[in-house]
Amino acid sequence: MIKVKVIILDKNISYVGNILKVSRGYARNFLIPYNKAVYATSKNINKFYKVNKYLNNKILKLNKLKDKIINLSPLNIKLRCDKNKKLFCSIKNIDIKNIFLDKLNIKISKKCIILPNGPIKYLGNYIINISLYKKDIFDFLINISSLN
Repeated sequence: MIKVKVIILDKNISYVGNILKVSRGYARNFLIPYNKAVYATSKNINKFYKVNKYLNNKILKLNKLKDKIINLSPLNIKLRCDKNKKLFCSIKNIDIKNIFLDKLNIKISKKCIILPNGPIKYLGNYIINISLYKKDIFDFLINISSLN
């Protein structure tokens, strides 16, 4: 039985990045066609490690940005409102993105800002969710007060 080395790309088979020896038929008929693994040639190994190093650096940068954002909580915003504490304009995720960029000099995408209850229309304290990458969602407190 001839064995070949493959780099695993699917977490359901093994840890992603593991180099395993599998039978040639299993690799040729299942792992390679379904993009669950690639042959472990020196070119593919180097490519995998470069991509892995890049992703680890990106996650480190996003974690630093997350810590910076968390330390700024709560964010105080002053806006005009009427007698019933209703804002003259609603606050959407793009407005919060612009506040982060203008006041705090932090550049994040509007897709990263999640308003759980929709646009903010009244004065008060609100918790918004910020997701810098897929499964990492954290809470951020916003305090909206009257400018009057």
